[in-house]
Amino acid sequence: MLSIGLTGGLGSGKSLATKFFYEQGANILDADDIAKTLIEVKPELIEKIKLEFGDDCYIEGKLQKRVLAQRAFVSPESTAKLNSISHPALKDHLEKYIKAFKAIPGVLIVEAAVLLEAGFQDIFDKTILVTADKNIRVERAFARGDISEKSIQQRMALQMPEEEKRKLVDLVIENNGDEELLKMECLKIWNKLRALCIS
Repeated sequence: MLSIGLTGGLGSGKSLATKFFYEQGANILDADDIAKTLIEVKPELIEKIKLEFGDDCYIEGKLQKRVLAQRAFVSPESTAKLNSISHPALKDHLEKYIKAFKAIPGVLIVEAAVLLEAGFQDIFDKTILVTADKNIRVERAFARGDISEKSIQQRMALQMPEEEKRKLVDLVIENNGDEELLKMECLKIWNKLRALCIS
């Protein structure tokens, strides 16, 4: 199975691109969901998070996502602390998953917001960046209605600059237009990926 790491900043449209690839027949894995699950169920990770960010990040064994986010995404230092806890466990999980399914035909697309920041690109056969102009990304993220513009700007400031990301990936999808344009771009990439599977 051809393994593809797909990433993009807040509001880039990476989840929509992943959906389009799924519609074409790709197998999909959400690394961000896996990371959240790992810090909810692995005792050793839970203890480290409590130590760094406070016992009240968990109430009756349940992760308080909003509390953790408010403490972890306020500075590069606090974000780095959370990443140092979650990233090694996530990388180990992904490597085992990819290895287990390697002999099966097809394409596996792993959506991962932190793919490049965490240095995960080497575990995939190819990597894709979904990107868009910053003002468009801010508008999209704000339109979701679940995060303030100030929080959006804070999170974007903590992410790797788009120009640096471009240098680290194999393929780039520009997403400054509407959904139909994104779908067309994804289809072009999909045809390239399918060709790699056949060759």
